[in-house]
Amino acid sequence: MINVVIYGLGHIGGSLALGVKKYCKNLYEISYIDKDKKTIGKAKNKKLTNGDLPGTAFEKFSISSADIIFICIDPSKIQSVFKKIKNLKTKKNLIVTDVASTKENVLADAKSIFGKEIAFVGGHPIAGTENSGFDYADPNLFKGKIFIQSGSIGLKKNISTVLNIWKKLNSNIVKIKPKEHDKVFSYLSHLPHALSFCLNKVAVKRLGAKRVKVFGGTSYMDYSRISSSSENLWSDIFLSNKDNLASSIDDSIDFLKNLKLALKKHSQSKISKLIKSRRP
Repeated sequence: MINVVIYGLGHIGGSLALGVKKYCKNLYEISYIDKDKKTIGKAKNKKLTNGDLPGTAFEKFSISSADIIFICIDPSKIQSVFKKIKNLKTKKNLIVTDVASTKENVLADAKSIFGKEIAFVGGHPIAGTENSGFDYADPNLFKGKIFIQSGSIGLKKNISTVLNIWKKLNSNIVKIKPKEHDKVFSYLSHLPHALSFCLNKVAVKRLGAKRVKVFGGTSYMDYSRISSSSENLWSDIFLSNKDNLASSIDDSIDFLKNLKLALKKHSQSKISKLIKSRRP
């Protein structure tokens, strides 16, 4: 059996644990670490029996005996777990991988801390929802969704080892370089979240929560849905990709300024030209 440790049982980490248990139970032995005692209790109720808190003897044993470690925590906390892994005696062929939505900083930390001693495979499943926590963990979360492999340290076969797990969870594999990944997702994920947070904050401030609830139609509800995502997680993600996100926000501000100007000039032709677009 291959020993898999999942560090962090949030929405993604919990779904990964349940998915591996469901689809790969004869191939992988699952252990997990989570900072929340209640989450560990919920996981054990789902028959994920091997888990405990950070700082325990169980954590040290799990990391030392692991063949693969999935790190499923906020981007800013990944570095400290890398250091924890580096300071323990681990298997010679250990592979560390992650699920963070930014890749350049994570890969740089992996190179700095692990050097050539521990293999690393960068990953990002495009499967999250506005929900957070183990309560929303779903073994089928990754079915038919994209898994992005981005950046690595070590042998190419390590990438295949990690991707084999995601394939068993029925993910579709795409590869992209870390720098390009972070630019792409500043527009396709991080900017949409920022705009959704903006929409919800502005609407509630100007109209009041009661009127928003009564009159908010399909378009508002669809677009504001992701504004209910975890503010702690997303502030962390925003900071981990701050330069790319700032650039995407600048582009959005330019568009809105031009729209505002066209409105002041009462120019339908300019407005039409501005908002005309074709979805890929």
